[in-house]
Amino acid sequence: MLKFMLAARRKREDTQQRYFFEWGIIHVSLMLQTPSVMDSFRRYVQHYSISGIDNDMLIYPLSPMEWDNMADHVVDNYEAIGIPFKDQDYPNRMQPHKFGDDAFAVELLDWETLYEEEGFYAGGVKLIHWLRKRPELSHEEFNAKWREHGKKMVELAPRGLIRKLVIDKHVPMDPAVFKGTLFEFGNVGHYAGVEELWFKSVDDLGRLRKDPELHKALRAGYETFVDAAETFSMVTTERVIYDFITPGRVSPKASVLVPGTLEHAVDRQGYKGWNVPGWDQDLYT
Repeated sequence: MLKFMLAARRKREDTQQRYFFEWGIIHVSLMLQTPSVMDSFRRYVQHYSISGIDNDMLIYPLSPMEWDNMADHVVDNYEAIGIPFKDQDYPNRMQPHKFGDDAFAVELLDWETLYEEEGFYAGGVKLIHWLRKRPELSHEEFNAKWREHGKKMVELAPRGLIRKLVIDKHVPMDPAVFKGTLFEFGNVGHYAGVEELWFKSVDDLGRLRKDPELHKALRAGYETFVDAAETFSMVTTERVIYDFITPGRVSPKASVLVPGTLEHAVDRQGYKGWNVPGWDQDLYT
């Protein structure tokens, strides 16, 4: 399985409150009722940037792009990424709902969990690093150093501080997958990986920087493989919308995929010709 991840932001004239309403409610509703989306995205997680975060709290600064949110989509394989964009339901149902800015950071990734506390699932505060690699390193060398550093980070941090640590490693992707979609302006392949760290609170997250010895050790480790230029942090809350892959946490099947449900019947009406008399009336018989 792979992750298709993106960082996004609101239109410059919009409020964050309005943007989060559009993304968290309207966009989610559209996804849950779009068959190609529910057939291809195996897990969908939203991340909402937390206000009041200062760069002095972080190992790497926030992005000057002022990203408002991050989305995490799990797909079965590379081919599954483009399924919704090639079907008719996605461009007719999802794409007209353009509520954000044209700028995106987009990556395809393969993930590895380096640490997870017992009983942990999801949610809470997350520190997310979008990492650029040192130019002299191959992706394989970068990943090896990153993995070693991540394990050391868990050892160095006070016990219980880091709840979970995941490294999401770069997978090559053809930007043409997104041609004609909202994501075609995304800066695909710019980052060597995305690092996800879970904490109980923003205060706990800040301890990585506030402890001078810990901060010094972590920065020294990162410097062996990370190019600090254009590497940035996001601090978010995590919201799992649905999950079809985690044992014990599997979501119910989307009703739009189940014959006999109202959502399935509405989907069968199609997405055009609503004002043509007698159009698709057989769908109700």
